[in-house]
Amino acid sequence: MLTEMSPSFDTWTSIFLLVSSFGFFLSIILSVNKRNRSNNLPIVFLILGFSFVLLQYVFFWTGHKEKYPFIYFFDSTWYLLFGPLLYSYITKFYNSEFKVRWYHYAPAIICLILSVICFYITNGFQNVKDHRNDLVFYFFWSITSPWLSALSLLIYLIIIKDFISFYRHHPESQYETTRKKWTSLLFKLFFVFTISFISYYILVKFPFFNSTWDYAISFSMSLSIYTIGYMVYKEPSIFNGELLSHLFIKSSNQSEFTESTKEEFYSRLLICIENEKPYLDNNLRLVQLADKVGFSSHILSKLINEKAKKNFNQFINDYRLEEAKKLLIEDTTTSIKTIYFDVGFNNKATFNAAFKNKFKCTPSEYKRKHLVVQDK
Repeated sequence: MLTEMSPSFDTWTSIFLLVSSFGFFLSIILSVNKRNRSNNLPIVFLILGFSFVLLQYVFFWTGHKEKYPFIYFFDSTWYLLFGPLLYSYITKFYNSEFKVRWYHYAPAIICLILSVICFYITNGFQNVKDHRNDLVFYFFWSITSPWLSALSLLIYLIIIKDFISFYRHHPESQYETTRKKWTSLLFKLFFVFTISFISYYILVKFPFFNSTWDYAISFSMSLSIYTIGYMVYKEPSIFNGELLSHLFIKSSNQSEFTESTKEEFYSRLLICIENEKPYLDNNLRLVQLADKVGFSSHILSKLINEKAKKNFNQFINDYRLEEAKKLLIEDTTTSIKTIYFDVGFNNKATFNAAFKNKFKCTPSEYKRKHLVVQDK
């Protein structure tokens, strides 16, 4: 009588378990970033979903499938979500008001509902054989087919590519150039993920396919998804010219300027800031301000650092705080929430922290203090 082998981990499966844990950690890091939380939410779900899928793979490789069948059968729902989630994220860079319609998520929602129903009637997928001829299982097996997931991924590759091409402008501004390179990079990473996913279901039919191939494909899928997550985490730095500038931002060949030229450029910048108040735009980026004043992003960043002794965010936030201070005194009926949004901040916590750091009191305390002075 053969003794049943107990589930176990080896070096590779332990590594993938660690990689899966990294995905959960990365999704938490992106979700606690208050400044870009709403924009990053699709990528948070994308990374979270893939981390669950990868965890499922680890349990499969280590022989836990028979012992814990209830952790399976939900991966198709995530795969059907990945395309719409990335599409939803990318569209925000072209039109902040654009909303991906509900029907993009319909296949994933139907898949989830069928999975939950089958989970219930099979007692956690432990009695699947007894229900294989049920009508609900016919639909379940159809929608959880990997080829349907592959088709969904390919369709969204086409949709995203067409969307990026549709918004191409000539001549391109620096912001448009950066945005195009940024979204194209995300597209390429998603392309690698899709091809890796499809290659598994093709190569698995050949006799040479073994666990090494499986690990390699899973590794390329993990690298693609987690690189997307990491780049999204670094996205503010990319658009502010602080990361990979040679890939995303056009630099000027003129690296040195005379002091008089720097003064002239800085004066032009201050005039633009004071007259046009671009800092009131909640989504203002370095490349957008550079387009407005007619400098390269590289020159503008260097100019702000040298002349203002601040980085771009500090420079812009100082103007926002001065504007907020003025509104708190002049417009006592307007709520602080309205004020911080109107002056360019996206959330209350960031605004309060910056205000207190600059003026040594909270906006509420500042407003209250000046109301008392006015009453006297």
